[in-house]
Amino acid sequence: MARMEEEKVTQYTQVHKAFRKILEICFDLVVIVFLFFILYLTVYSIYLSFKLTYRATEPKPLIANVLVTIILIETYRILIIYLRQHRVSLTRILEVGIVALIQKLVVASDFKEMDAFKLFAIAGLIFVLGYLYIRIGGE
Repeated sequence: MARMEEEKVTQYTQVHKAFRKILEICFDLVVIVFLFFILYLTVYSIYLSFKLTYRATEPKPLIANVLVTIILIETYRILIIYLRQHRVSLTRILEVGIVALIQKLVVASDFKEMDAFKLFAIAGLIFVLGYLYIRIGGE
């Protein structure tokens, strides 16, 4: 009787493992599609950077585009690491978050019209992201 129950448990776990493996393969395929899309966006962003370099009347769009390119490259690296290890490092995600925040500040840097509450909120967010990056990155 105990052997029969053991076989049922074993069969159930085998079905569970097979289903999990199928889901992992499907998710890997989705990640691969994202990788190709990010690669396309990165190449297009580099093309726009060169195009903006020759028509540089104001440096703000060029800097914003370079930062977007950096964000795309970091995201590409995160996805490649995920495909290899099936884990994601939180420090890499924090790096992308910090660069994305800086990019947003550069693009929308009309600080004269921002009130004090928004400036303190941005400063707090930068502080928290920096603290988490130092705290987690040091481990």
